[in-house]
Amino acid sequence: MAHVLTLLEHFPFTFLDACTVLVFVVTFVIAVRVLVKTKRPGTLPPLVPGGWPLLHHLPTLFRTDSRLQLDKWAREIGDVYHVRFFRGELCVVSGYEALKEMMEKEEFSTRNDDNVLAATEGGQDILLAPYGEVFKERRRFATSVFRRLGVKMGRGSIQDRIQEEACYICVKISGYGEQPFDVSADLTTAAGNIICALVFGKRFDYGDTRFQHLQTTMKNLGAEMVKWIYPFVTYIPKVQDPFKGLRFHAKKLHQFIREEIDRHRLNLDPENPRDFIDYCLLQLARQDGSGTWLNEDNMVYIILDLFIAGTDTTAATLTWALLYMILYPDVQQKVQAELDSVLGATKPSLAHRDQLPFTTATIMEAQRIRHVVPLMFGRKAAKLTSLRGFDIAEGTFLIPNLRSVHMDPAAWPDPEVFDPSRFLDGDGKVVNNPPSFLPFSTGRRNCLGEQLAKMELFLLFSTILQHFALKLPEGAPTPSTEGTFKSLSMGPAPFQLCAVPR
Repeated sequence: MAHVLTLLEHFPFTFLDACTVLVFVVTFVIAVRVLVKTKRPGTLPPLVPGGWPLLHHLPTLFRTDSRLQLDKWAREIGDVYHVRFFRGELCVVSGYEALKEMMEKEEFSTRNDDNVLAATEGGQDILLAPYGEVFKERRRFATSVFRRLGVKMGRGSIQDRIQEEACYICVKISGYGEQPFDVSADLTTAAGNIICALVFGKRFDYGDTRFQHLQTTMKNLGAEMVKWIYPFVTYIPKVQDPFKGLRFHAKKLHQFIREEIDRHRLNLDPENPRDFIDYCLLQLARQDGSGTWLNEDNMVYIILDLFIAGTDTTAATLTWALLYMILYPDVQQKVQAELDSVLGATKPSLAHRDQLPFTTATIMEAQRIRHVVPLMFGRKAAKLTSLRGFDIAEGTFLIPNLRSVHMDPAAWPDPEVFDPSRFLDGDGKVVNNPPSFLPFSTGRRNCLGEQLAKMELFLLFSTILQHFALKLPEGAPTPSTEGTFKSLSMGPAPFQLCAVPR
């Protein structure tokens, strides 16, 4: 210390010196930014200009709605651009054509996040598994089992199970006696029960404490995952063990699933498999330990995928659809008039879809205007690859910005207006596979449960609207249409409605 004081006496540090050092540091940072920018080859996607030292663009994303900011940059810079924050650099992909090109390329088909995979021992499932032969085998197997369990049209369809659940939720709604209630929890239970019917071969009562605990744990796991899969939505700096919550909730869910697997082993009938677990156990027996793409750990992770991807997303979409029925009572009345005209007292079935075009279009418009996954799971470039004329380096992390597709004013005039007629042609029929509409993604990793989700959305939505007129509670404020991330899906902020029997 004495040496330091002696040195300061010989070289006094004045206020002017402090200013000089500060100017030097600022100049150095600016110079580095300029040099880095000028050295970027012209074939790389453009970098978002501006930003703060070290934090780069993170403060801008915090100050505003990050989803709107990403769209704004896309309009100003282009459909493919880079954004920086102190964890690194990401490539954001927006617009229908760019997203379609990206998701159809094998080089961009690995969907994972190293942090999440390391924390949860992931990569053993379908949802986050690296793209390759193992992923393809697991996906083919799951798709085949889904068909055998009735996720299809015609004989042997799972329609009966969904119609049964639709009746249960109507009974539950009736129990509120026209008093205000939050419908989102009941919709989550309904969607979860349909997955349970597929996976476990049974449903749970709405008040079942074990099932409620399962749903709460799934929601908590999703809330932890969103922090690391969507760095723009929620970002928490790494402190101590940032994945403690992720591992904790995943372990609880694994335990629940393993208990169900053990129960199935006790009464497995190889000639009459009942559900997804039975088919998995039979596949394990056929492999006789020699398989490389399915083991019991894989079973647990794949089943967890089915719950994560098939419960929260469907429930959030239905919640948005019912919210917009309240906000647009004229649309609700038109849906109900169509249901009354075609069905009368008959319960809705999948065979009625072609006869109920406005009802179908209303569901599609709910999927468009508030897509529950506006920023999809990130992708990693497997090797140096071209995208929209730009070079994407191996290992680059890409964020697919789906909101930019569904809210593109060039494809959807007045995109914030809820208008089901967008999905009807001049003859009043549903426009199938319209461009700029990707509710289930596309390409090599499109949603595994797309067919099941379409069946659920149609049957649950039409059954509820057939039996109830939905309205805001007397004197209640108009609910917000700004979504919130409570889990992996974006749902409405909490609101209440009243359901009046029709």
